[in-house]
Amino acid sequence: MSSEDAETSPLTAVMNRGACDGNRGACAGFLLNRGPRGVEAFDAVEKPLGVFSDAPGAVAAVRKSAAPAHSRFGGSVAARVLNCSASVRLVEKVPAYLRRFSADAERGTALHTAMAFLIDNARSLDGLVGETINDYTITRDDVENALRPAYVYVAQILDAPGAEFYLEQRVAFPTIPGAFGTDDLIVRIGDTIRVIDFKFGRAVRVLALSRAAADPAVDVINGQLLFYGAGARHSLPEFFAGVKDIILTIVQPVSIEPDAEMVSSVTVTHAELDEFIAAYRAACEQALSPAPHLERGAWCRFCPAKPICPLHTAPLLDLAAFAVPAPFDGAATVFATPPAKEAYLQVLADGLDLVDAIKDIRTALHDQAKRALENGDQVPGYALSAGRAERHWRDDERTAIAALESLGLSRDDVIAETMRSPKQVELRAKARGLKIPQEFIASHRSGVSLVRSENARALATPALGRGELARSFSEALEAFQEVGTHEQP
Repeated sequence: MSSEDAETSPLTAVMNRGACDGNRGACAGFLLNRGPRGVEAFDAVEKPLGVFSDAPGAVAAVRKSAAPAHSRFGGSVAARVLNCSASVRLVEKVPAYLRRFSADAERGTALHTAMAFLIDNARSLDGLVGETINDYTITRDDVENALRPAYVYVAQILDAPGAEFYLEQRVAFPTIPGAFGTDDLIVRIGDTIRVIDFKFGRAVRVLALSRAAADPAVDVINGQLLFYGAGARHSLPEFFAGVKDIILTIVQPVSIEPDAEMVSSVTVTHAELDEFIAAYRAACEQALSPAPHLERGAWCRFCPAKPICPLHTAPLLDLAAFAVPAPFDGAATVFATPPAKEAYLQVLADGLDLVDAIKDIRTALHDQAKRALENGDQVPGYALSAGRAERHWRDDERTAIAALESLGLSRDDVIAETMRSPKQVELRAKARGLKIPQEFIASHRSGVSLVRSENARALATPALGRGELARSFSEALEAFQEVGTHEQP
């Protein structure tokens, strides 16, 4: 050991996140205070993981090193496996580093870690602003719009008399070897347990209980929550002893629905968890069978196998095989009656249907190719180009303002004060338990948008199968050109 090492503090153990007093799990690794240099992290066998600027960053690295590899049957993919068991092997054909959605995933991981810091009293809300966790820097909007409302909600539960909890608890799913996941928060108060899952995505709202796509009259419990509930009960039998009510909860502070409730919950019975265990085991067994079930649906949203999925690539193959009908022939065509307007409009409709069918896979192809190139791999025919240069002040804001004012500029020349939009204020008000009166807000249409008719008028119109879209477009073009050829003035 060098003299420098001798002057540093001894190793401090980092324990796996646990729950009740005196039982916080096994050792995940160690920290070593290097003074001005920062905090060095080590895994459970004392292998160095790097030096970090502060303890939270080092703790996050230790816990990441202790986490098992991703489970093919984990909680985050439970709904997908239940509905499309064939997705399991398709996903395994995608290189591991391309299976993760970059920007949103980094933000979500960082905010989950930040919530753990808050619950552990390792950070304050204001102290998190500007913190960089796993390459994502937390903003003031992240704190005010996402972390604060979520923390206020869970704090009142954790402050209840007799509350005991497990935080970021790794759980194993019963009857399925290698199936595990991480429960964000498990709280017991008396004979009631709450299994809480944080959602920090800003897009589609996720519900604990929703209507089935095939039959709106049937309610379906969120598969991921059922997985976490069943896994927690199996992994923590003493904690669940004597429990009567199990409440599965999603906390999603922000979504594309500004007026949506932040909390969505459903109470389940032990029997319902048992039924889910049997159903999920059957789906996992089918996934490993020679002929697993393949089905396209809402569960495909975050599936990394879309670029190779037969149901997602079918429209591309149809489009590649599409043959444009021959153009008008002969001099007579010049004087032919223009095709009927209705035929031309049908061409537009069928063409839009075809483009819409391949929209999702285009995004998946683009994002995965970009990440592959960023990783140093070769994607034949493609390369990365330098992005647009974004100018910014070299110094911090306070120094830059002072320097500009010293040139003779007024503060109004440098600082532009603008009011936040109604949606931004509503998000911050919701975090504080306030509601903005609607008479404070006026609205006007910015224009019109093109949408499918069933979305505009809620019509129950059956959609064409993906394999039929290219053929419909081809037939529409052919019919359009035949009209122009055969109709004479």
